[in-house]
Amino acid sequence: MSDTGGMHPLLEGIGLRKEFPRPEGLLMVLDSCHFQLLEKEAVAVVGSSGSGKSTFLNLLGALDTPTAGHLKYRGRPLDTQDKLVVDRWRLERIGFVFQSHMLLPDFTALENLLLPVRVQGPVGAEHRQRAERFLEAIGLSDRATHLPGELSGGEQQRVALARAFMNRPEIVLADEPFGNLDREIGGQLGEMLFRLRDEEGVSLVIVTHDLRLAARADRTLELKDGRLQPQIAREPS
Repeated sequence: MSDTGGMHPLLEGIGLRKEFPRPEGLLMVLDSCHFQLLEKEAVAVVGSSGSGKSTFLNLLGALDTPTAGHLKYRGRPLDTQDKLVVDRWRLERIGFVFQSHMLLPDFTALENLLLPVRVQGPVGAEHRQRAERFLEAIGLSDRATHLPGELSGGEQQRVALARAFMNRPEIVLADEPFGNLDREIGGQLGEMLFRLRDEEGVSLVIVTHDLRLAARADRTLELKDGRLQPQIAREPS
């Protein structure tokens, strides 16, 4: 567990454990993971393929429930809350970026950006203005009316990246967000992610195998044998 220097963690996982049933017995993926995230902090989580990084991120975002352990937001347990309360918390406080852009194919770039707003209620002029500012920030102002199929892979992921910030979340969780892109494009989007994070003042947890991207975070943890530990320094390749 990290030293918060007396500061109250924004998000905290206490003894998170996750098992999955298999015909031959239970598969332990996470075992007594402790994690703290401070306000406006960026944390990278690295680990080998299959080490449980995505599972860990899903627990932090309350997309899945732990087999054991607790998740706290500003010191209050989330697992004691009603499901509708947790769903509302996720919608209002958490932004997600996945490896696959997950854009709706029949919605334009602008309409996809506005989806998190539309889920909560009417879309107003201020929401459209914010979405248009994001399109400008990611260099896609001239592609606002284009469908995802009319955008390149990198452009689609830019829209997905900006969408995670639309509702002014406190925390953005990114799961191998550039894993499907080549090194150069991934590097450009990494710059964009951390720029948006700084401008919006959010906390960030990013799961990645890219050590160069991880090096931009305030600290890096390694998930190994089901447990989180500080990463041993190594030279990015």
